[in-house]
Amino acid sequence: MAPPTILAHKSSFLTAQTLQLSQALAPSAAWRESNSSRAAEGGGGGGGGGLSDRVVDEALYRANHALQQHARRVYAPQASRHVAEQIEALYLEAAEKAVRGDGGGGGGGGAGAEGEDGEGGGNGLGGREMDGEARFLRVGADFASDEVISALPGTWDLHSPSQAESHPPEAQRYADLASSLVSLSARRKETRGRLDRLRRMRDLLRPFASSDTNGADDSGGGGGGGAGLQKVQPNLVTRDGEVERELERMRVLLVRVAARVGQLPDPERDSDGDAAMEDLDAMEQSKVERLVDGL
Repeated sequence: MAPPTILAHKSSFLTAQTLQLSQALAPSAAWRESNSSRAAEGGGGGGGGGLSDRVVDEALYRANHALQQHARRVYAPQASRHVAEQIEALYLEAAEKAVRGDGGGGGGGGAGAEGEDGEGGGNGLGGREMDGEARFLRVGADFASDEVISALPGTWDLHSPSQAESHPPEAQRYADLASSLVSLSARRKETRGRLDRLRRMRDLLRPFASSDTNGADDSGGGGGGGAGLQKVQPNLVTRDGEVERELERMRVLLVRVAARVGQLPDPERDSDGDAAMEDLDAMEQSKVERLVDGL
């Protein structure tokens, strides 16, 4: 059974008609009996004027050959397909005019065409206005957009129960495709959200790009406005970095200073130094007491 599309219906109709027109010609049994009786009478001397079977077969062969040649030239499959596509384009144009409300004539024609294909005129697009749920019926509707996918009915019987009952395989295939579209649309929304988050993170982390990249951007001479933002000090705590070299120099300096200090003589501690230290301790103690008393 052909799928419920205008192109399939019209193609099957044209194919059936061309097959009937391309059938080989053959005389009926009644005509053959009449011709045989006349030939028999003519052979008996009565002058019946009947045709012999050989003459009839030769004439039929030539006529059928000419008919087959004519059918191949005129009723080619490509020509039938082209005619069916033109009919489908006219149907869709009339339906689109009815949907837009460009006049009742197009809608009436569309409803009548549905009636010819076995569907009632009440199911035509001209009998109702376009709403959000029927948005997917527009000619050239983008089934990749979220609006059209959200407007798709889950099963075809929600839109046309008669078509769903007459074409159950196509209705099941539509339900599978609709569910697949809905799931893919949800995954696309999730992926878009993740992409937006990653782009925002990239923009926030762009000032922390490596110094090599910044130097390349600055030396490019492009004068871009974003180069001024990428002025962040690079990481210094790395192997063979600035911090490691400074620590190595400080270690060598400390060794040299320690060697020099070790060569100095030890100073003798005297009583004056001890008294000075005691005075400092007393002064610090008095500062602490005054601070506590103030609290």
